[in-house]
Formats: sequence, structure tokens, C-alpha cells
Amino acid sequence: MNLKNFEQHIERKIIDRGFDYYENDSIEQVDQVGELEFSANVWGTDEYSVFIKLNRDLEVVEHDCDCPYDWGVYCKHEVALLYYIRDGELYKYAASADTDTMNIIKRDLNKMNKAEIIELILERAKRSKQFRTDMLWELGHETED
Repeated sequence: MNLKNFEQHIERKIIDRGFDYYENDSIEQVDQVGELEFSANVWGTDEYSVFIKLNRDLEVVEHDCDCPYDWGVYCKHEVALLYYIRDGELYKYAASADTDTMNIIKRDLNKMNKAEIIELILERAKRSKQFRTDMLWELGHETED
């Protein structure tokens, strides 16, 4: 599916709802987290974290949203971010080492020792149930969420 014609590949109802979210400024904190990789928060019933990764041909190669929608491949929150990326032509701007969020985090983590990184992760886990759940899953533990 390509950024330029994604509407042709997603159910009309999801396109319409996603476009409404886009038009109503429900998208916040859009970051370019890597080359052609975008992360944002989209407000719906709750606030959802959305991730979109494109390749150089503007094909969507990865996408994720933490909303509970499971009736199709793409949800309305992802569609809203796709509109935001396309209409704002964010794909035309290369991430730089000084502004790319992931490069900044990587650079700063490289300055820390292992104990400091562990403490940082544990402090973040204390403050966010979603982060705890994600960490447990990444570490190979099943969760009840």
C-alpha cells in the first residue's frame, strides 16, 4: 500500500473516520523517529500511540497502533497519521542527527553506563503500565493485558 493512494486499499468507513480525526486536529506529538518513520499520538476514545514506517517508494512497510481495533489491517488512527504525513509532505524531509528523536536518544544512551540505563528503564516502567507491559512482552513474558 502506498502513501499516495492508501485510500484505495482501506475500507471506506475507516478512511472516513480517519480523515475526520485528521481534519479535527486529533493528532498530537508527531515525531520523525527515523528515516521515513513517524510516531504520533492520536486522540479518539483515548489517546493512542501510532507508528508508520515507509520505504523510499512510499510504501507502508510497518504500521502499529495500540488501540483495540481488530476488524481490519488498518485503524482510523493510522489513517489519520497517513493523511498527516502525506498532506504535510513529511516524507520529503530527511531526519537529521540533531533533530531525529531516535538519534538523540541513542546518542544520550551511549553516554550512560549499564546501571544508569537499567535505572532509567525501571523508573519509566514505574510510571507507565503500558511501558511495563511492553517491556515484559519484549523480554518474552506473557501478560494478561
